[in-house]
This record gives sequence, structure tokens and C-alpha cells, in this order.
Amino acid sequence: MADWLEEQLHQTMVMLRDQRDRIESAKADLASRTTSATSPDRMVTVTMDAQNSVVGLKFNTTKYRSMPPEQLARTLLDVLERARREMADTVVEVFGPLMDQRDDLRAAMTGGTDVDKAFSALWKEAPSDVFGRGRD
Repeated sequence: MADWLEEQLHQTMVMLRDQRDRIESAKADLASRTTSATSPDRMVTVTMDAQNSVVGLKFNTTKYRSMPPEQLARTLLDVLERARREMADTVVEVFGPLMDQRDDLRAAMTGGTDVDKAFSALWKEAPSDVFGRGRD
């Protein structure tokens, strides 16, 4: 029983380390990414980073000089929103594969693994004075 328990603990720790490494890798990948969106009339391009900070704004034409302020503002807001949505898609692309392991990770962190089940069975069989715990 002890060998089995030790193996289960080892497997859980390996899984947690692997998940931590994958998360760190995904965070580094995302930190290096930007996304750009261009207005339909190709007048302006906005570049955003993963924190939704504008890191670039480029006017590709001089059309903005003759636009009414409200139209320019609307164009800028639209292209900013498009860039934000594209970055959100990028975040899902980078972190999506990690979401597949959420249930396994949650089980390991909240006591739902085979190891925890084994301990539960041991606690039920333990005399009432073991570690100050009685039978459940």
C-alpha cells in the first residue's frame, strides 16, 4: 500500500509541476505577443499587447485630417475594439490547451485524487485515537 501511495503522490507532483511549467510557458508566450487591427478604410492601424495596452497607433493615410471629429473618434473606437477582440482570441488560443487539464488540477488541489481516496479509506479504518481523529 505504501508503494502505491508513494507512486500516486509522485504522479500528482509531476502533474502539478508540468501544469506549472505549461502555465509559465503560456504566460511568456502571451507576453511576447501583440495584435493589430486596421480600420476597414485602411486609414488607421492599432497594435495592442496582451494587457490590452495600446502599443502602436499608425495613421496609414491623411484622411483623418479632413474627417469630422465624431467620425474619427468612432473609427478609432471601432478599431480599438477589434484589436481588443483579436487579443482576447489570442489569449484563448494560448491558454485554451491548459483548460483541458483544469479538472485534473482541481482534483489534485482539492482532495479528489486516488491518493485522497486512499487516505479517506485509511481514516475510516483508523482507531479513534490516531492523530486525534475518530472514525467518520
